[in-house]
Amino acid sequence: MTRQHLLAIIVLLFLAAAVAGAQPTRFAVIGDFGWTGTPESDVAALVHGWSPEFIVTTGDNNYDHGSALTIDANIGQYYHDFISPYTGTYGAGAAENRFFPCLGNHDWEATNAQAYLDYFTLPGIERYYDFVRGPVHFYSLDVDPHEPNGIDTASVQASWLKAHLGSDPEVWKIVYMHHSPFSSCSRHGSYPVLQWPYARWGASAVFSGHDHTYERIHHDGIPYFVNGLGGKSLYPFGTAVAGSQVRYNANYGAMLVDALTDSIVFQFITRAGVTVDRTVLYRKDTSEVSLTDSWNLLSLPMGGAKRPVGEIFPGATSAPFVFRDNDFQIVDSLEPGVGFWLKFPGAAVAHVAGDSLHSLSVPVQRGWNIIGGLPLPFPAAGAITSPPDILTTPFYGYRGLYEAADTLAPGAGYWVRASADGLLIMTLPAAQK
Repeated sequence: MTRQHLLAIIVLLFLAAAVAGAQPTRFAVIGDFGWTGTPESDVAALVHGWSPEFIVTTGDNNYDHGSALTIDANIGQYYHDFISPYTGTYGAGAAENRFFPCLGNHDWEATNAQAYLDYFTLPGIERYYDFVRGPVHFYSLDVDPHEPNGIDTASVQASWLKAHLGSDPEVWKIVYMHHSPFSSCSRHGSYPVLQWPYARWGASAVFSGHDHTYERIHHDGIPYFVNGLGGKSLYPFGTAVAGSQVRYNANYGAMLVDALTDSIVFQFITRAGVTVDRTVLYRKDTSEVSLTDSWNLLSLPMGGAKRPVGEIFPGATSAPFVFRDNDFQIVDSLEPGVGFWLKFPGAAVAHVAGDSLHSLSVPVQRGWNIIGGLPLPFPAAGAITSPPDILTTPFYGYRGLYEAADTLAPGAGYWVRASADGLLIMTLPAAQK
């Protein structure tokens, strides 16, 4: 290490910069809520306190009979500022629609669900539809037996969903409906006719209501959420279904969801502000990176386009520092093969999503460089250069102190010195690809 390099490290340890933070797509999920009264009012206040971008519902928006005479009091009174166009009497509507319900059996009690269809302006045929917000594609289903296009796996509606899930490009695909494919509640329970192969078709998660409980069930590798505590009443549980992880029915509440391209966080929170459940999904093709307190010498173990540091490492307390042209530079986005320093307030594990890399060609400059490796451990001796033999030092990693590395670990950064400008080339053996 040169004296200049050591002085630069000392300066680095005293620098902190604002993180280029990525903002998640935030939305709320409410279910079985449309009954004027204190519980619905409390849940609505909870939801408004989160400042979500939009709301989706798991049905039964308008008790008891889906009537045009009650729909504005049951919905608009509490959520008019999310609805567009809003034609009710409780205040101003939204500039654009931010309320995306699905039909429940009580909404269908009105002939042809006409009050619901007249009150809302929704995409497509409105009974079932899809829309996209940020990295999430949503699919609202109508699973009531009145649905003209059917509700079983051979139906027109199921074919529509299967085609979309198989071709839509978004990272997260959320299906939501009223009746629950799986439920441990003793009131309604599971509906086998709705146990479509959502995961195999490409869904990330499934929401439902109908039972006035909260439950998280894992089936076929994805979570199913029963979310029916929006304000009407509370139901008892019966025998737990296979895969049931969390069951709750003691108070009303709603779900808060925050979605980034790399992860999506689901929470159920009661009207008293108690978090009953929290679970996180990580994007497929994800690599774990272990982080230590304070400064870490890192790299991206996965490929893809350049991304803001706040999207990849949301817990960081500094901007990333790379070493270029014999000096440290702050950057606002990261790319594979380039090592960087990043500071954290404590030990953690980051999940970095992206494309699997089988090879890397990393530009190096004459002098010191910080480089990164591949998604799998790679032997340092296997790295070659063009022109040949321009590396003049071992690879030095940092975990509180510097050590020469025999193996380049995924997500770690390494100092290495070159005698000339060139390329550092790493390629996984065929058996590891």
